[in-house]
Amino acid sequence: MERVLAVVLVAACVVLTVAFLACLRGIAELRLRLTGRGVDPSAQLIIGRKLPDSLVSLIPDATQDALLLFMSSTCGTCHGLAADLDKFADRQTVAIIAGDSTTELLAMLPSHVNAYDGERAKAVDADLPMALWPTVVLQRDGFMVAVATGSDADSAADLEVLWEQRVDVPEGMRA
Repeated sequence: MERVLAVVLVAACVVLTVAFLACLRGIAELRLRLTGRGVDPSAQLIIGRKLPDSLVSLIPDATQDALLLFMSSTCGTCHGLAADLDKFADRQTVAIIAGDSTTELLAMLPSHVNAYDGERAKAVDADLPMALWPTVVLQRDGFMVAVATGSDADSAADLEVLWEQRVDVPEGMRA
């Protein structure tokens, strides 16, 4: 009887240990998803960093200032921001849209916004993964000039603040 009880107790401990390890793995996977597949997003978005070629190639004129919007089709805030972008018709604006159901968000974007989804967005995401949407990068000459994420990038007023981070550089001084 004692032997059977010991075997049952050992088996219960093994089952509980396996369940505990499975929970730990689930928590680790969730943390990796929330932080950009294991890459700390703050390490990605450094002012002065060169943007990946997969992104720079989507900017109509990378030598000019441009707002680069990283959006997700499942982000409600991104949908609200899309409706505000008509105020930026005089500025170069590029949207990279992550997700599978991008049709609705694409339809909400004003015609002056160069929007990319599908394979081109996946290529950019592979080179510069975002952990939080919306994220907006102000770029010049293929480099990050300023960055705003989450609640700092969810309205036209926030984008205006980001746009003001530009420093006017005389044409003769540019590389």
